[in-house]
Amino acid sequence: MTAKIEEIIRHVLRDVRSSGLAEPRIEDTAWNEDPQALSAMIYSVRDSSGQGVWVRRDLPPAEKLVSVADQVQEWVIEENGPTYSNWPQCPWHPNNHPMAAQLVGDQGVWACPVLRTPAAIIGELSEKGADG
Repeated sequence: MTAKIEEIIRHVLRDVRSSGLAEPRIEDTAWNEDPQALSAMIYSVRDSSGQGVWVRRDLPPAEKLVSVADQVQEWVIEENGPTYSNWPQCPWHPNNHPMAAQLVGDQGVWACPVLRTPAAIIGELSEKGADG
């Protein structure tokens, strides 16, 4: 792993932290054998279960961020069960679905997957926008 994937993961974890959820432990483990992949493991602080996170090294920075955010979102939902199955909560449809990590121009954002309307830049989710 290079510091790059850990830096991207930590950027996404700002949104996890803003929602008051426990952040995973990040382990410097290059588990993906693809030479074009950057990879790491994130582990629950509760029970040490883990999930691999990876991204292609040749992607532009914003696309790397969106890919990692999508994987961290999956971890948050798995880690926190039904209470946060809607994380991060869509401000337009709070009871229907979570927002999705999407690329808008050259920026990674959390957006409503139905309206495709951006609500926050990834890593800058407010506490209000992070309710589960």
